[in-house]
Amino acid sequence: MSSSSIESLKIKAKLLQKAKKSKGEDIALKEAFKIIAKTAGYENWKALKDSYELADLVNPPRWASQWKKWFSTIEEARKFATPTEYILPYRKQFFVCDDNYLRELGLDSSSTELLELGREWTDDLTRERLKRLLS
Repeated sequence: MSSSSIESLKIKAKLLQKAKKSKGEDIALKEAFKIIAKTAGYENWKALKDSYELADLVNPPRWASQWKKWFSTIEEARKFATPTEYILPYRKQFFVCDDNYLRELGLDSSSTELLELGREWTDDLTRERLKRLLS
């Protein structure tokens, strides 16, 4: 997994902490992480970090975008996805892919564990199971 996305967020949090300090407002790094997460639309730092880690696993850096179709909402992805395609999360977005994409990720779509997950991998429990499978 590439940690560049997470490292970038950590740097932003440290820069925010430094900027606040230069204005006479001391904040803990933990608070800076919380601000970064809230600004990005996440409930907390853990939710943001988990989302970015999974995003890096399901869409590794430098993968061609033509392998998947992107959507800003889950509803749009559901309308587009065929019965043989999968809906995967990517941060606050979603994409639709096929068995070939999963194979490139090193997943066997016919495995019992993946069959149990179904075709929409967007809820928290499924995300955790998917993250474990890809790690």
